[in-house]
Amino acid sequence: MSALTLNVALVSETPVVDPSQVSIVAAALNKQATRDFGPLWDVDATVSAFDKLEDVPVDYWPVIIRDDINQPGAAGYHTDDNGQPFSLVQADDSWTLTASHEVLEMLADPFGNRTIAGSPPPNSPDPVSGFDRVVYLVEVCDPCESDQFAYTANGVTVSDFITAHYYDPNDSSGAQYSFGGNIEAPHTVLEGGYVSFGNPVDSHWYQIIVVNGQTQVRDLGVIQSTNGRSLRELVDLAVRKARQKERYRIQPAMTKAVAAAVGSPLAKTSTARAKTLRNYVQKLKTREI
Repeated sequence: MSALTLNVALVSETPVVDPSQVSIVAAALNKQATRDFGPLWDVDATVSAFDKLEDVPVDYWPVIIRDDINQPGAAGYHTDDNGQPFSLVQADDSWTLTASHEVLEMLADPFGNRTIAGSPPPNSPDPVSGFDRVVYLVEVCDPCESDQFAYTANGVTVSDFITAHYYDPNDSSGAQYSFGGNIEAPHTVLEGGYVSFGNPVDSHWYQIIVVNGQTQVRDLGVIQSTNGRSLRELVDLAVRKARQKERYRIQPAMTKAVAAAVGSPLAKTSTARAKTLRNYVQKLKTREI
């Protein structure tokens, strides 16, 4: 494991997602980070729930849930005035999947500038198919981000993610390219996913996206890290410009009723256990045991 522990804070700034739900999801994300993600990416991390943003220690990286992120591109990864990472998550009906996505990508590349060189994605259309090498922006959930490839931790929906073998030069028998086994070869993009990369010759950036089984190229133009912004932020900005008529990663806010369903399978067993523990404590207090 890495020498330093990375600490992530999950906090809600909307009444739609109450502190109880935040605690349930933070526990699931902490399990995912420590059990699944950490060993594969050599990351030592914690994910903790907080009732309000003011309670978050200054050396924790906040993932903030809101119901009013209406500006396209406002959701997702950002860095603050001190260059420290934080993420905004829209409180829609897939917010736990998005929170998982943001937490894992923050842990893999906290400052949004990590790249790995490799061959272009297989079966890419022109002009990408003609490139000898590209540099991939390390975003560990993007290629398999669709909910159809998600799994559960503590009954909470979380995102599949790629492993370091995703960037291997060649396919090899027995290699694991994503945690869930959904990706079967290096540099592959699944339905509903995408991958971002640049041509090192001219700093021109692209995305490969897969929609309805069709591989498409999104031209993001020339991108260079300037003005204190991370490469990831600049890629997101370029994507927003390319999708001006769309709502980038934004869905309508969910209702309180939908929010209450988060972690419901876990809630039933946890409620029963809580009742048993309270009864036991009461017996201790009255010296019945």
